[in-house]
Amino acid sequence: MPKIIVISDTKQKDVLAALKKEDVRIAEATSENYLTVLGMDASDCVVLCMSGSVDHAEAVMHGIKSFDDGMPVVVLGVGSLEDAVVMMKEGAIDCLRLPVNAERLQLAVANAVRLYNLKKRVYLLENQMGWVGGFDNIVGRCPPMQEIFQLISTVAKSNATVLILGESGTGKELVAKAIHKHSPRFSQPFIDINCGAIPRELLENELFGHERGSYTGADRRYIGCCERAHKGTLFLDEICEMDPSLQVKILRLLQERTFMRVGGTEPISSDIRFVAATNRNIQEEVRKGNFREDLYYRLNVVPIMLPPLRERIEDVPLLAKKFLDKFSAKNEKIFVDIEPDALECLLGHDWPGNVRELENVLERVVVLHNDSHVKIKHLPVSLQKLGGERKHAKAMSMRLGEGDKIISLEQVEKYAIEAALAKCIGNVAEASKQLKIGQATLYRKIKQYGLKA
Repeated sequence: MPKIIVISDTKQKDVLAALKKEDVRIAEATSENYLTVLGMDASDCVVLCMSGSVDHAEAVMHGIKSFDDGMPVVVLGVGSLEDAVVMMKEGAIDCLRLPVNAERLQLAVANAVRLYNLKKRVYLLENQMGWVGGFDNIVGRCPPMQEIFQLISTVAKSNATVLILGESGTGKELVAKAIHKHSPRFSQPFIDINCGAIPRELLENELFGHERGSYTGADRRYIGCCERAHKGTLFLDEICEMDPSLQVKILRLLQERTFMRVGGTEPISSDIRFVAATNRNIQEEVRKGNFREDLYYRLNVVPIMLPPLRERIEDVPLLAKKFLDKFSAKNEKIFVDIEPDALECLLGHDWPGNVRELENVLERVVVLHNDSHVKIKHLPVSLQKLGGERKHAKAMSMRLGEGDKIISLEQVEKYAIEAALAKCIGNVAEASKQLKIGQATLYRKIKQYGLKA
């Protein structure tokens, strides 16, 4: 049975009577407590009765959409076509005049509920199917990346502020772009700015803009990123590099959604979706006093932690093939695959530069060589050396017991674990099954022998 929430500051007997004729549950709320009522139980539609100015109804509508951007809202009591246009722009699914037409209201609510349930079914179907191989331009099959894809899909539908954490080269900007692309703001600007690449004085000007004559050389007004990102998304990359004096202004912008141009006197309102990112340990920066604690809590509404490539090594073949295809097409080469020995080298590397380092390695191979397959000799010397060491370990594990030398049980165990990890492409869970030991035991022995998982 659908649940309908009627928001009104006065008793709407005719509205309630019209809705009670349908097979629905009804909850009443006012403009003061509607968010509490929305949070108490899952709802299927909101009927908003305008009893004051259009600005007041617009504020309530904004609150509903902030709580659940997909929630359908039927507005009653629009006084003019202009008011109806304002409410439709805010996301109303239908606008009706008073006195209420019972049949028209019932039809509007029924259509709204049907559409909302359809959207929910599509969303559930998407989650059940998962993202095999990747999400937009982000590649990954491992369980941690699948969880991140689901989180991106969920948070994109809201207006919540997102903080993306992860080492350099893990793809934080790709995640920010995916959030914007799958949000209701996808048709509006996506403005990204690197807070560490611009000096403090220029960064303030770039963020907020300036008025003509605000400083020497300011011969015209300049519109900053915060103004250009109105109705869209502002991505603040490397937020921990921002000067503390600017952090205060960003905090005010997050709290009040207003700012002033450099040299300006009039506050400017801007409807912005904030996404921030950093490769630093932001909690440690807060502890050291380099980053404002109150700003951290404002940004850390929905954190997304991207794993380094060494922790999702099973994604290396997929990523390598993607980059190989990309750079082969770009450079008019005919590379189609990677030979097993070369792939083993890629799988054995720690990738301190993460996905960006892997991308650079594949681009270098394609640019400098002409072949159909990536061979071990095409790779950087450091990776070739690593491959030689892994081949030696693998050969030793296959030749245990041969020759005159007696190998200790500890060495046998070490070789067996290393061979299992190589065969399972670093997947500890699968290796523990093959070795028939517990995961905790395997992790302990990996650490004991100084191996890499």
